[in-house]
Amino acid sequence: MDRLKQHYSETKDFLGKKKPGMKKFLFGMKNNDGFIYKLCVYFILIVFSFVFLYPLIYMISISLMSNIDLVDNTVQWIPSKLYTFNYKMTWKALNLPNSYFTTALLAGLSMLCVAISSGVIGYGLARFDFRGKKLVLVLMLFTFIVPKTLFFIPRFQIYSALGLKGNLGAILIPALTGQGEQAALFILIFYQFFKMIPKSLEEAAFIDGAGPFKTFIKIAVPMAGPALIIVCVYSFSLYWNETFSTSLYLDGKLKTVPMLLGNLQNNFGQVISQSVKGDASVNPNLNFTEAKIFAGTILSIIPLAALYLFIQRWFVESIDKTGITGE
Repeated sequence: MDRLKQHYSETKDFLGKKKPGMKKFLFGMKNNDGFIYKLCVYFILIVFSFVFLYPLIYMISISLMSNIDLVDNTVQWIPSKLYTFNYKMTWKALNLPNSYFTTALLAGLSMLCVAISSGVIGYGLARFDFRGKKLVLVLMLFTFIVPKTLFFIPRFQIYSALGLKGNLGAILIPALTGQGEQAALFILIFYQFFKMIPKSLEEAAFIDGAGPFKTFIKIAVPMAGPALIIVCVYSFSLYWNETFSTSLYLDGKLKTVPMLLGNLQNNFGQVISQSVKGDASVNPNLNFTEAKIFAGTILSIIPLAALYLFIQRWFVESIDKTGITGE
């Protein structure tokens, strides 16, 4: 390593004496990064992006192949022809676009409830002192750390006793009372963000006659935009992909896209028998293979990918401002 640094320094000094223009191009000057620095940065970015994008590229490639292409060793990444039959059949098997609307409605309402409850609870914990406040924080952290599977049976009994089981109340009421999916994390995000807001702003509002609720609505909420974006995006994604709680508490009355994706093979067989009415022994493309699974997976994540592409600029800025780097 020392020898490499010494060689790099010698090369830099040599170019600086013999060819100053070449030195500026390779190593840069002051605020201008050189070619070598940019080359290293882009190389690292390409390597890391490839690790994350490889599964997605692989799924897209396979989903556009026929079953004949899948068993052909000469076909690796590029299909022999553009084959959209997998997407047409899985679109019907997933009951799209109706299931998109159902899933977006459930995830959107849950996101709204989680954002409201987390904001109110986080503001209360950050700005008001009361007896038992530390105990509340400890219990909240406890619910975040303990595996969620421990709460399923008690919740199931409580929801059944309250008559919530089998309707949207089993999802929305817990979310509205700070007991939704990852609610403790979202409350902590708001709690930390409200702690950073200067108290002088709220004191000025109090002097002008604003009460706690008006101060929260007029002063705190508008300044908590980054935290609000983080909570909304995370909670929407969580409820969009949630299958266990939805199927357990709603008794299968609502079929979301991930739930239909879990039963894709049976639904695909029904669609084939009703729409195509062909014989799989004669037409091998009618068999259920990984190409159909990948096509269904791509269709299920398209709305989330579109949402992220639309809000990515604000989302990244919010991550930077709140200091959140992951769960």
